[in-house]
Amino acid sequence: MLPIGAGAGSVSRQTQQVQRAFDRLSETSIKLATLKRINQGSDDPAGLIAATELNRELTALEEASAATERTRALVHVADSGLGQAGDLLNQIEGNLVVAANGATSPDERAAIQIEIDAAIDALDRIGVNTSFAGKRVFTGESANVLTGPNPDDRASLDIPELTSTALGGESGTLADVRSGGSASVTSGNAESAGAIIDEARQQVLFARAELGAFERTSIDSAQRLFEDTAVNLSASLSRIADADVALESANLVKAVTLADSAVATARLTVATQRATASLFSELLDAFG
Repeated sequence: MLPIGAGAGSVSRQTQQVQRAFDRLSETSIKLATLKRINQGSDDPAGLIAATELNRELTALEEASAATERTRALVHVADSGLGQAGDLLNQIEGNLVVAANGATSPDERAAIQIEIDAAIDALDRIGVNTSFAGKRVFTGESANVLTGPNPDDRASLDIPELTSTALGGESGTLADVRSGGSASVTSGNAESAGAIIDEARQQVLFARAELGAFERTSIDSAQRLFEDTAVNLSASLSRIADADVALESANLVKAVTLADSAVATARLTVATQRATASLFSELLDAFG
């Protein structure tokens, strides 16, 4: 009975070898299918922790980058509105120059005042109707915007109030240039009207310059930092978590070869055991 018992033990060992061979084959196949070296905690516990942390940082960078681009879009919307306001102020200034000409008749000055009122109304509509993400842009309130990957990385973005009552200076406001105002065409106060327009234009130009400087110094620099950091983090994550395709391909060939060899050996062992058992049985019959 010893040969049979020994054969059973051999088959058990061969079965374990086949199982281990297929386990290695499965592990290598998963790595090649996912292109990831770490697919579960047991693959590399320390590497899993490091990869998870790097993924968290990359996600934070992506969100911060998206938020910064959103701020850039807000800046562009505000700059566009201010540019249109500047064009309207230039138009009003031209009307005032024509109205100041002594050869202009009272009817012509009245028509010019109508054009000025229409331009001021248009400017007010820009200030009231310009919005971004459902919120008014030209409220005069500072916007607290994100400039980095951490919630505390914030900066104040100043966007002026764009209305006829807010634009102007010591000489008065743009509203004073309307019909019936202290600096209207019919008031005869052309010098004051010109000063108001000049002050309003300076406000608009200064606001556009501030927005442009904010985009260049805060947004552009932040985006470059995000991009450089993301490249470095991605490279580190790849080294830790990504599979070496060439190595795993070689491992796959090796695993297939070992699996085939283990299966063939197991089959041979089973066949040998059966032959031995058959021969032993025949000997017992012959001498029984």
